[in-house]
Amino acid sequence: MTMGFIGTGVMAGAMLQAALDTGFLKPEDAVVYDKNPQAAGRFGVAVAGSVREAAASCDVLQLGVKPQDMPALLADIQPVLRPNQLVVSIAAGFPLAKITPCAPTAVRLMPNINATVGQAVTAYCASESATTDQLEFIKGYCGSFGQAIALEEKHFSAFVALAGSAPAFVYLFIDELARAGVAAGLPKAQALEIAAQTVLGSAALVQRGGKHPYELIDNVCSPGGTTIAGINKLRELGFAHTISQAALASYQRDRELQGLK
Repeated sequence: MTMGFIGTGVMAGAMLQAALDTGFLKPEDAVVYDKNPQAAGRFGVAVAGSVREAAASCDVLQLGVKPQDMPALLADIQPVLRPNQLVVSIAAGFPLAKITPCAPTAVRLMPNINATVGQAVTAYCASESATTDQLEFIKGYCGSFGQAIALEEKHFSAFVALAGSAPAFVYLFIDELARAGVAAGLPKAQALEIAAQTVLGSAALVQRGGKHPYELIDNVCSPGGTTIAGINKLRELGFAHTISQAALASYQRDRELQGLK
């Protein structure tokens, strides 16, 4: 399938670049339109002169614009969309119900910033008219920059909290660990490297499965040791509660932006 891209910002650009780098898309099978011609030209693929040109020249069309720009864009491209042409949206808080009147065959993707290093987790949901082949294409596309998870649209706000916003929570955690390392005498660059690798390895161990995170905590905590001292301090300061409340605040804000309770 050929794929068109309208908008090549940080997220959309990372997704396109990963699809090209992994060979999922060949340069000749992609076309790009961006208001900034220099931004569009950096991928080494065909550059369309207008949004309608991009929309008319592909089997799958990704819309990588801000949510507030989606209604006007959909209205603009609707006359050139073909029956069953797949339209992909990465606009947060813009549900399928607002897309399908103009593009009946549609998919919503919710990637996260880790797509820039090929480690995103991306939720997707589709309109009923999307075919099996189209969904397989989407799974392969998302797989080029991380992991794809089929998710009911009603759970997208929860996904935003756990995957969209939470990377910032993790970055804050890494930064604070590194700062503690500096306070204990380590050079900042070394402390940051150690903290980041610790988070990366810990996540890999959880993903490997077999043990609940609390079992892994118990494995690290020796009686009267350093780790249990730190765990007790985290509990004393309300760390666990703070994390859950931060995620729920992101969840609620996403729903508010959609006009939901």
